[in-house]
Amino acid sequence: MPGLRILGDLCPVHRASVLHVTAERMRSKIGWRRFRAVLLALALAAGSGIQPAIAHAQTAPGEIAGHKIRVPGERVEGTTAKLSEVESELVAAMAPQEQAERLLQYAISHHVGATDYIKARVSAWRGVITFTTALDTLLDVARNGDDLRVRAAALEIELAALNIAKTSAQADVLLERIAIDPTQSRQEIYVLGILANRGIATTRVHDALRGLARSENELIRYQAYAAIANIGTDETVSDLVDAFHHDPSPMVRIDGGGCGLAHCGMLTRAQRMLAIPGLIEMAADNTLTARDVSYAYRALREISDETLPDNAQAWRAWYAAHGAETTDRFRKFEEGGKPY
Repeated sequence: MPGLRILGDLCPVHRASVLHVTAERMRSKIGWRRFRAVLLALALAAGSGIQPAIAHAQTAPGEIAGHKIRVPGERVEGTTAKLSEVESELVAAMAPQEQAERLLQYAISHHVGATDYIKARVSAWRGVITFTTALDTLLDVARNGDDLRVRAAALEIELAALNIAKTSAQADVLLERIAIDPTQSRQEIYVLGILANRGIATTRVHDALRGLARSENELIRYQAYAAIANIGTDETVSDLVDAFHHDPSPMVRIDGGGCGLAHCGMLTRAQRMLAIPGLIEMAADNTLTARDVSYAYRALREISDETLPDNAQAWRAWYAAHGAETTDRFRKFEEGGKPY
């Protein structure tokens, strides 16, 4: 696809994600206005001999203040999670590129309403925004976050930056290009997974990706499984388990199937629990290398949040006793959802 860059080449969890904010952005209008307001309040308090109210609030009995806020521990709220009126006005005045980057930053920071703003604006960004260093970094952080709503927002922004329409006709164009030469169509394969996740020709795309996953070329197989992981349906779990357990390529097994099951892609926590029986079977397979078996146990622990040892029988017993309730707990959490 001319002009498109290869995305998703490496498993996101194996890449460092560093959110770089420049000094110029830190000195935004909103930051200066807030800083100026604080200075004014302190000056008035000092001039009148009255202790600033903020100082009383921070040192009130039971409050966590100043040096008492440690880096580890539970979350300590410092402000409302809602997107403020000033922030909304600031975003509205920005150019599309800045809007996309700022709103994705707000979504990553769990600002309530940020993903709503992205949904409302993303269609107008298609073909207008592009991949900048800042957007690339934010997308990488979003793909690795724990909230699938933020991951979904990142996928929408990627489609806009790639100028990809969310239509069946667009999926047809991509499938035709892949059919001509899959080795030169890894970007198209990646985009197909995103379109299927957003509800475009999901079953047809999944079937096509399954066919590509049988290629003799390990890069095509890897890209196919990475795309399958992005679809996010129950039916994709068995594909990823099979890749993790049986594919001859270490890259496809670990970065494709394993990462897609345990961390990457668009499966919910409840959906990832569907992989547990297959992962236990993999862990008990004495034909596998010690390295592959160790990755199976790592996936079991990441999916379940359990800290059981590398013992297949212990995992079977745990799953028989607690698998259903754990899945149900994850599902209820997802149904309750989060507001951002």
